[in-house]
Amino acid sequence: MAKIDEKRVQEAVASMLTNPNERQALAEIIVEFVQPNHLTNQFVGDILPTRALKPGDSLVKKLRKGIEVRTLVPGSVHLANELTVTERMTFVLDGADVKVTYNLWELESGEIGTVQSIRAEMAALLRDYYVNKVFTALATIWSATNTPDNFTSVGGVITSAVLEDAIDFLNQNVGRAKSIIGTRAAVTPITKFGAFWSDSESATREGSQNAIDEIRQNGFLGRYYGVPIFAIDQVFDNPEDHRPLIPDDKAIVVAHDVGEFITYGDVRTKQWEDLNPTPPQWFLEIYQQFGLIIDRAEGIFVLGDLS
Repeated sequence: MAKIDEKRVQEAVASMLTNPNERQALAEIIVEFVQPNHLTNQFVGDILPTRALKPGDSLVKKLRKGIEVRTLVPGSVHLANELTVTERMTFVLDGADVKVTYNLWELESGEIGTVQSIRAEMAALLRDYYVNKVFTALATIWSATNTPDNFTSVGGVITSAVLEDAIDFLNQNVGRAKSIIGTRAAVTPITKFGAFWSDSESATREGSQNAIDEIRQNGFLGRYYGVPIFAIDQVFDNPEDHRPLIPDDKAIVVAHDVGEFITYGDVRTKQWEDLNPTPPQWFLEIYQQFGLIIDRAEGIFVLGDLS
């Protein structure tokens, strides 16, 4: 495969940007790649049911009740249950916005870089934003003060005892644990005990060769105690300040159907040039509405104060 000439790519981008009509085409190329619905489904869809709604779709989540199965008695007129719709919840919409600007003269010189670098950065920002919103909402819903049942202060790194207690609690009370979620730093210690278990009667320690091989080959374990593990790679707002965007003092165990994440409408775009300064300033902005409902909070177990 022929090597791409970076200089020629920049010249091609610069040529496109000198023509006002083609600048719009560049914006469309960038926006077409950035699809928060797709990015959200890559991770958020593994945690919560995710839907992409259109303007005009109902923003109310309803639960239908009143359906009951009865024993058939031949010759009898059986009772009918009145159908009811209860526990109505309305999505409160919020918005995600990414906006970039550049000096038009420098833009036309090709110094902006390639289209790939622009769209990759914008896509990463949207992905980080949605993941942060969902994980933060789930990780902060319970604490040691408002419910000791769904919260455990680990104190140090995650251990097999607290993790198994959390999974057992969800399996017993809400049906089945769906996933273990945390930053990679928070959940990696599972690899120390995830391939082994102890027999309480004989105090022997058994191991799984397949799990050991998985850890050695991948540096990670994909499942523990029957529950998949999802590690979030930590991201930072910028290299200089080094502020983490994903809380690293929490790990969570989530059951099925604890809530729902939606996007409302397509990604919208605005592109314009501010002619007041000299040289003019070029702007590109993309934005979308989204919503989040957590209507089954008992299906979330929080492990806090990890170090």
